[in-house]
Amino acid sequence: MVGMYQDLKLLSESQKVEAITRALVGVKSVNGTVGEVAVAETVESILRSLPFFQQHPDCVWTQKLPGDSLGRKNIFAFIKKKGAKKTVIYHSHIDTVGIDDFEALKEAALNPDKLAEYFKNYNEDSDIQNDALSGDWLFGRGALDMKSGDAVNLTNLLYYSEHIDELKGNLLFMGNCVEENDHNGAIAALTELERLKKEQHLSYEVAVNTDFISPKYEGDKQKYIYYGAAGKALTCFYIKGIETHVGNTYSGIDSTLVASRINSLINNNPEFVEDIPDEEILPSSCLLLRDQKDFYNVQTAKVTHLYFNTFTYKRPVFEILQQLKEAVQSDCSALVKELIARKAAYLHKLSFPAVQDDRQIKVFTFAEYLHYLQQAGIHVDKLIQGFWLKNQELDKREVGFALIDYLDKQVNDGIAKVVLFLAPPFCPHNSIKRNSHVYQKLKAALADYEQEENFKMKQFFPYLSDSSYLAIDENEDEIKKLTENFPLAGKIYPLPYDKMRALNIPAVDIGVFGKGAHTWKERVYKPYSFEFLPKLIRDFTTKIWEK
Repeated sequence: MVGMYQDLKLLSESQKVEAITRALVGVKSVNGTVGEVAVAETVESILRSLPFFQQHPDCVWTQKLPGDSLGRKNIFAFIKKKGAKKTVIYHSHIDTVGIDDFEALKEAALNPDKLAEYFKNYNEDSDIQNDALSGDWLFGRGALDMKSGDAVNLTNLLYYSEHIDELKGNLLFMGNCVEENDHNGAIAALTELERLKKEQHLSYEVAVNTDFISPKYEGDKQKYIYYGAAGKALTCFYIKGIETHVGNTYSGIDSTLVASRINSLINNNPEFVEDIPDEEILPSSCLLLRDQKDFYNVQTAKVTHLYFNTFTYKRPVFEILQQLKEAVQSDCSALVKELIARKAAYLHKLSFPAVQDDRQIKVFTFAEYLHYLQQAGIHVDKLIQGFWLKNQELDKREVGFALIDYLDKQVNDGIAKVVLFLAPPFCPHNSIKRNSHVYQKLKAALADYEQEENFKMKQFFPYLSDSSYLAIDENEDEIKKLTENFPLAGKIYPLPYDKMRALNIPAVDIGVFGKGAHTWKERVYKPYSFEFLPKLIRDFTTKIWEK
């Protein structure tokens, strides 16, 4: 990649974007592999081949993730206008999801031309076949999500480096690793953004993310521009029943039954979503439901684990937890009544005497459960500290479940219970007010092109995004309540809430356009993404720099 600029300099702008996209797609950079290092080095090599950065080599640098066993890193490039404070950030992620979904085509997953030829003859899907035959689409893993977005940012960086007279402020490029699961790259980058802001006396006016957009329905021609990011909480339920032999099934409380009820209550239920007009507000989705039996026997399952992807938009996470807790509490009370009634009917049918049935299911948030244990004389803090020393190798998602199980064994109260808590990843939600400078400039930039494209401004980017970590809408008290219900948050997912609140960088998504992200049919639409989009982003950038 040493001579990348030599390959780029005679190309048109759209050809530059395509050439960089192809170069990046050709690097296998699956999340959680050393490929993430390889693609960061490729981006760095492209940047260092540009004449501006050959003259200013210190303006390109990397940031290694602290303690990362793979040596993954973020990549930065900075173009400074003398005396300027206003800074626009172009940011994008450089990792991708895996390629297993390509199955027999895995060898071609990073080869856009081979995939295009394949889809030209693919009769099972006329839409993708027509796209391949048109020549207007580029295929391959990461072509849409989001190496074309990286390429747009790099091409615009190249443009400004060659048109310094058009530079009315500062420009910072940021390529982040580890976006596709835990967002560690963006989280680590906050330290670098804070350092640069102090050293260079910068004012971060806006961060432009080029993450992908897609049609919402067949025939949808609108291009969606987002001025905020939805958040995500992993809402978890530790469910402990009362185990019993199947021959005495009416005496127990099966944790899988409780879990099934909670899943039925919450999973894809629109009653729990926020009501925000004209926004894509998605319900919770179950990501795991698993009993904890290690082997076959004829006892009912004592413990079951359950967690949901829960999107957040405007409401504080703690309020969402409280809403879920109250709903689960009500449903568990109804379930216990049903179980008691079933047992009574069974005994009556056999002419057995009625018995006192004191079964119950207690429902706690994690913070409430700790208080419950303390009231029982359990020294919670010391136990948690000891647990962590012995369990640091656990998956981040498993830590909370294992901790609650460990604590429950100390109290050994024999009571069925549900403990609601949070686990990684947590993505804060944030958005820009409509009366803000950034919103008005974005609206004006889109108006300049309304004859060419049909734009639709939306408040919340509907997928998970690194932009979530550039600002946080929740206040200190709401963050405190959130972290109190996030077991060992400071150890397993130490988010720098203070940095997010201090930086408070408005973020917008002006993304590449395509179809099939995270599938083997992934493809980016070249005319919009490679020709039109770079100009739109530059127009918006100029408007932000202006008074």
